[in-house]
Amino acid sequence: MKLLLITFLGVFTLLSCSKKANDFSSTATITTVFPLQAYQEDYKQMVELLVEKHPKPYAFISEDSLSILIEDQYNKINDSISLGRFIWICEKVVAAVQCGHSAVWTGQLQNLPKAMRFPMNVRFHKEKLYIMDAKTNADKLEAGDEILSINGVDIATLQKAIFTHLPSEGCNRAIQAEIANDFFTQFCAMYFNFPTSFTVKVKHKEEMGEIHLAQATEFHPTKTFLDKGDKPLCFDTDLENSTTTLTIRSFEYYKKQLPIFKSFVDSCFQNIHENQIQNLIIDVRDNGGGDPFCSSYLLGYIADKPYTYFDKDIAWWYRKLKKPIQSKANRFKNKPYILVNGKCLSTTGHFCSLVKENDWGIIVGEETGATYTCNDFSKFYNFDNTNAFLRVATREVKTTVTSLSNKKGIIPDHHVTTNIQHYLSNIDTVLNYTLNLIEEKQLISKN
Repeated sequence: MKLLLITFLGVFTLLSCSKKANDFSSTATITTVFPLQAYQEDYKQMVELLVEKHPKPYAFISEDSLSILIEDQYNKINDSISLGRFIWICEKVVAAVQCGHSAVWTGQLQNLPKAMRFPMNVRFHKEKLYIMDAKTNADKLEAGDEILSINGVDIATLQKAIFTHLPSEGCNRAIQAEIANDFFTQFCAMYFNFPTSFTVKVKHKEEMGEIHLAQATEFHPTKTFLDKGDKPLCFDTDLENSTTTLTIRSFEYYKKQLPIFKSFVDSCFQNIHENQIQNLIIDVRDNGGGDPFCSSYLLGYIADKPYTYFDKDIAWWYRKLKKPIQSKANRFKNKPYILVNGKCLSTTGHFCSLVKENDWGIIVGEETGATYTCNDFSKFYNFDNTNAFLRVATREVKTTVTSLSNKKGIIPDHHVTTNIQHYLSNIDTVLNYTLNLIEEKQLISKN
């Protein structure tokens, strides 16, 4: 039935190219072929919205270069491409603006037929690709095996192509790697134009071979030591070593939920104060951001002086964050250790930028996916014909930081990466490294 539907729509395109595609967009699949005119209109709509609504579309690419790319991608649109291929074409244009809060998407990508999705969980590490969960192919492959190519394309080529279609902040590739890791099953399918089979060349137990993969039956992500279940806020204290670990996986406590976050943070630092804890670890890895009233509140407990959070050019409802903020009376007096990775985005980048510039903590881990500035206050626009949508940022949001680059994430004071074997063994390399730093400090203090 699927092939018949595609054939029918192909004929429909030839007969009705002037007709709006809305008539069947609600029942479209990723392989649906829309009329050429529908694609062209939606593409032009996307470009117009991106250039007009985005606050800085030419911050990381010149107007001439973006115009050339827009024309080049437009020329790839024809009357036989699928909805999925159209989204792939659009994504490259939006990704060129290098804004982590702007992207093109369609709900059909969330519901790809199983046969079209790459059937294993994988992870990029230092430009190589490793299996994290072989799923239904576990009889032939195992976690930790390196994938050398997919459907005849080497991994370096595949990675480079996929990354050019993913959002980022400036020239930061950390966020792109994390997006690719989380959504590889979809983006790999998009790169190969939604095939129904995958063949991989792998290095398995030091031997190389080519294997045709079986279709997966489920696509649950591989859990790691960073997964805290349904608890985005955690507090653990080791009184013997006078060390507390405060884990904050999200700042998404807006409006009526803000008191929940504040109460949690207050109770943590009250505990730290009462027990005279000497070492504090604040783990914000995998924190995709949220309400700046949360991050600014947390900063008040580690800042050693009054500070201003936001630059003056910010929305009026954040006006309190444009004024000096006082440190808390029972703030933590020593420097905390801040654990970071490529999934530290948006508000978490703002938080880390202020820590970095003011030397309010020792940052450990990998480059963050965001920096002191980003673009947000995003709006969503459905395309008129295909019902795909564009998320586009409408305003620049930046902290009062002046010494950091907008082309990089926040660079840790101690750069520590987690290798694949540690991921597979649930060994938290970054946390262990930090605990060793604390132990070394305590030994020096005793001596």
